[in-house]
Amino acid sequence: MKSVIQHESLGEIIYEESAWTGRKSISINGQQLNKIKRNEFQTSEGETVTLKGNYFLGTTAVIGTESVTLTQAYKWYEYVLSAIPFILVIIWGNSVALCSIVPIVGGAIGGGISALFVVANLLLIRKVKNIGLKVLIPLLVTGLCFLACYLIALAILAIL
Repeated sequence: MKSVIQHESLGEIIYEESAWTGRKSISINGQQLNKIKRNEFQTSEGETVTLKGNYFLGTTAVIGTESVTLTQAYKWYEYVLSAIPFILVIIWGNSVALCSIVPIVGGAIGGGISALFVVANLLLIRKVKNIGLKVLIPLLVTGLCFLACYLIALAILAIL
């Protein structure tokens, strides 16, 4: 994920973080900072830049005595909406009555699949500003997650 911030005294700050590996990089005014430690970088002038947080919890850069917000933290409702696929698969996959109507894969396989959809949902929600779309996206992702778990359950049942 890439975040570009225009700061009044520091100029343009470009922050990149991989959602999957957590690898971070930062540049100020087009100059790539040298990585010292996991969350510490150094400018060409020798000033230390410390990153706090991550893409999912919000990231802040401490540059000298100044603190700059690079990414905002998720709101509580974004976490709740993103958890819907996981909750649905856990409840549906553990109910014999519901699985007799529409079988879906549950347990570790269903939990793993739904966890991937939760992360994808969080990544998609971050890109959208409209509240209506922030509600619609989790519903669509939940439908896709349910469909994926259903198709995998059909494949497993066909093998048996």
